[in-house]
Amino acid sequence: MTETRLQYSIGDWVVHRQYGVGQVKKIEVKPIQGEQAKCFKVKTKDCLFWFPINKPNNPRVRRVASQEVVQKAIQVLRNKPCQLDTDKKHLKGQIDHVQSDGDVLAISKLIRDLSAQQAIRKLNHSEENALGRFKERLLREWAASMQIKVEKIRPILHAYLQESKSKIMIDDSNEKRPILKSWRHTRS
Repeated sequence: MTETRLQYSIGDWVVHRQYGVGQVKKIEVKPIQGEQAKCFKVKTKDCLFWFPINKPNNPRVRRVASQEVVQKAIQVLRNKPCQLDTDKKHLKGQIDHVQSDGDVLAISKLIRDLSAQQAIRKLNHSEENALGRFKERLLREWAASMQIKVEKIRPILHAYLQESKSKIMIDDSNEKRPILKSWRHTRS
């Protein structure tokens, strides 16, 4: 009888689309749809979750981003922000898609763009919650990938977002203000 190689090991860092970043702590037997199954037990900052070990291509769980992908995400954060859609329904759909997809580059882009938008106008409750959620998720994935503490990365993320926002600012009589005509009104 051949033993199948497990996709994850105890100690691996993973990302769940809903629960975020966590570390595989152990393997336990849990009931799934009325049957006992071996599952990975994962601890996140706020919760525990389990997923079956015999489901190698689980669409809800993936490894944390590689250091190379994190470097690409950092570059996205530092780039000039893009104008968000002014249609609130469309923007909510975009936020929901990024949440369910969980792609670290898409999350980085949305963080950058929502942060820039926040410098121009007050975000609505949904947008503000999404921005906070995505920042925490990116920070945790970045920290797990680079094996450093979230607290060390938080000011770096803030600095990158400030750098990005500065790319939509102009110097007008020694007073910085957003380039409203070219940035805010690009979409009708």
